[in-house]
Amino acid sequence: MPEYATLQEEISARFPMFLEEALIERIVETARPMTLQPGDELMHPGQYIKFIPLLLEGRIRITREDGEGGELLLYFLSSGQTCATSLSCCMADTQSSIRAVVEEEARLLAIPIRYLDDWMLEFPSWKNFIMRTYSTKFDELLSAFDAVAFLRMDERLIHYLAERRRAEGLKAGTSPSANTLRISHQDIATELHTSREVISRLLKKLELDGKVQLGRNRIELLDPDAWLD
Repeated sequence: MPEYATLQEEISARFPMFLEEALIERIVETARPMTLQPGDELMHPGQYIKFIPLLLEGRIRITREDGEGGELLLYFLSSGQTCATSLSCCMADTQSSIRAVVEEEARLLAIPIRYLDDWMLEFPSWKNFIMRTYSTKFDELLSAFDAVAFLRMDERLIHYLAERRRAEGLKAGTSPSANTLRISHQDIATELHTSREVISRLLKKLELDGKVQLGRNRIELLDPDAWLD
């Protein structure tokens, strides 16, 4: 993990799209630093969002309840990102429709929502960041919808593993541990809204096809290049 002499330096490194020094200074002045552990809930359905989360480090899973007690994975947040859905709730002053759960210890900066509109008028790079967040996460939402609406479960599983590989920043051509997803079959089944038995059977087929190697709560991607976007 890189070390930074100041918070300003870390913000510049994590969010290189922030071009104005005055913007970074304003973030440092107004943000509330937060550190969350795996399993902690950052947002939940029905909650009014009072801040904009700028994720410095870690990974957060964004899901939506399906009305039957299950949850649908929408997308992941990683370093240098914020949540498009929370931005929408802030702008409209509406309750959250999503759940945000920490998967990997997360450090973030919570920006009070009153600065959202003001900074869009004052700092072009902040406006570009917000617009790009909407665009990127909207594409990911469409991808999640397409996976549910049009793909078979085996195709959805492959899509899910590829998305998680991208979210965790795994790099092709490195050591086996760098190409390994740390997740249980049950966790995957929950996020894909199916049974553990179905996921275990499909993962076993992928293993027989030479695409993965299975272990206890881990899935090694044997041909990382094939999992690239």
